[in-house]
Amino acid sequence: MTTISALGTGSGLDLNSLVEQLLKAERAPTENRLNQRQERFESQISGLGLFSGALSGLSDAARDLQNGRGLGTRQAVSSNEEVFTASARENTAPGVFSVEVRALAEADKLASQAFDSASAEVGSGTLNFTVGERDFSVVIDETNNSLAGIRDAINRAGDNRSVSASIINDADGARLILTGRDTGAENAIAVSVSNATGALGQLATENLNVITAASDAEAVVDGFNITSASNRIEGAIDDITLDLKAAAPDEPANLRISEDRSAVLERVRDFVERYNGLVDVLKGLASYDPETDEAGPLQGNITVRSVAGQVRSILSSPTEGATPVANTLAAIGITSTEGGTLRIDEGRLNEVIDQRPQALEELFAGDKGLGGRLTSYLNNVIGSNGILTNQTDNLQTRLDEIARQREALDARLERVEARFVRQFSALDSLIAELNQTSDFISQQFAALQNS
Repeated sequence: MTTISALGTGSGLDLNSLVEQLLKAERAPTENRLNQRQERFESQISGLGLFSGALSGLSDAARDLQNGRGLGTRQAVSSNEEVFTASARENTAPGVFSVEVRALAEADKLASQAFDSASAEVGSGTLNFTVGERDFSVVIDETNNSLAGIRDAINRAGDNRSVSASIINDADGARLILTGRDTGAENAIAVSVSNATGALGQLATENLNVITAASDAEAVVDGFNITSASNRIEGAIDDITLDLKAAAPDEPANLRISEDRSAVLERVRDFVERYNGLVDVLKGLASYDPETDEAGPLQGNITVRSVAGQVRSILSSPTEGATPVANTLAAIGITSTEGGTLRIDEGRLNEVIDQRPQALEELFAGDKGLGGRLTSYLNNVIGSNGILTNQTDNLQTRLDEIARQREALDARLERVEARFVRQFSALDSLIAELNQTSDFISQQFAALQNS
């Protein structure tokens, strides 16, 4: 605003207030219209965001089902988890196996002779380590020739990924302890010493005492001998991992691989909950309440109605190639309520899975399954070039245009205000002149009367 603060001083009228009121009256119709449009577009954008979010959640659940994720979940149960535990990949064939853990894999652990103390000077030279296919060397000189210095030099060697060094103090003195970082017979520690002086040669393998010898794990699975460099055995049974915990020779335990029904049902429940969440969102966004005469921001939106209808159509259509006992949601016990949500008859669902374990994969999995068809459609709806994304962009374009119209309105009102100021300034000056003339005439009449 460019209102002149001195406006009205000549006439004594509150012309500033009059200009402000005229400007408000000039602004109000356009601004009210812009406010209403902006509020409507912003509520529609917000509504489309909520709708897209609900569709995205349903798409995530559908994609998991399309990939078969969780539908073939298996549980691996050991009858003695203190001896071994196990895990199975999805769709592993069910079965029962006998597992006997005869020995655990061990890492090599060697001890040196006792030295007077950790700070005692040992000697100089080069320690050469070989562990499996890896090797490294450590140079020992006057800067690190104590037992503690040798320990630190080994641990700090840049190419040492195989050996950890420590010191144990007993009644006889300090001993250097070398421990392999990996288990298995192939990871035995071999130490040779070159250019040795003093007692450094005592750290060669032949002069070290074996605390624990590097060894492989040994197990018997259904009568077949299995060895492993680590206590995790993969591949002995297809798609099953055994984690050995303790040796129990001659004490076989059972491993049972079975369907994890609770995990399977949880996947289905999650899908149904995501869809029901979508229905609830739509009730708030696209509904009309005749009692309050209030409508949701997306009420009457043809695109939203079309998307919701297409989703319902996909959910009710059969999956091509699936067995009739499981080619629709209704067939496996998932039906619609009067409110449009889905409900699960878990008794029927369990009955179908018992009758045909692969039923859910036939219904949901793959590109032609329900999960694949729904995922493909929703990608076209909420993807970067989806119809809802384009509609949101169009609404944002309208909001940008409203912002430009507001700027134009402000510019126009500045010109109107300047015109009002000019006009009322002229009026103010004219009234001031008339007042002066009136005062002069009054004075002349008063003078004549006095004379």
